[in-house]
Amino acid sequence: MNRTAILAATLVAGGLIASGASAQTFEKYAKEGDWEIAINRNMGPGCVAIQRFVDPTSQVQMGIDARGAEKAGYIAILVEGVEGIEAGEKIPASFDVDGRVFEGTFTGQQTAGFGGATVPVDNADFIYDLANNKTLTISYGEGKKVIVDLTGAGAAFAALRACQEAQ
Repeated sequence: MNRTAILAATLVAGGLIASGASAQTFEKYAKEGDWEIAINRNMGPGCVAIQRFVDPTSQVQMGIDARGAEKAGYIAILVEGVEGIEAGEKIPASFDVDGRVFEGTFTGQQTAGFGGATVPVDNADFIYDLANNKTLTISYGEGKKVIVDLTGAGAAFAALRACQEAQ
């Protein structure tokens, strides 16, 4: 099953909805493979790597939050036209990065035709280091998963770092 089908099936069956990123203002910075790198003025400015999917229209964002003294990161999952998670709802999740498991909590959001969830990451290097791995598996609820193929993401995450350093 290709990663678009895995993501689409998971989001639709699992009811996971998108983050408020559709209301954010992104400025295109670069495109590397399947990843778009953009500047998110609402995050400090911070930069974000976005991988888009079709059927349903959805995306995964991995970005830098530069609003604080120490840069942090975030992961967001967005899908168009899906409802189910309330804004502010807390959803426990685990993040398996090639066998290393991390725990976190998604926060549900609803904005302009998109629903979803976002989770903060307290260390920006976690986001950059994802490029050194093959797969990020996000698990939430009972048996619900989103699998993000990171194979070949090195150039995209190098561009993400360059984007952030330029801010």
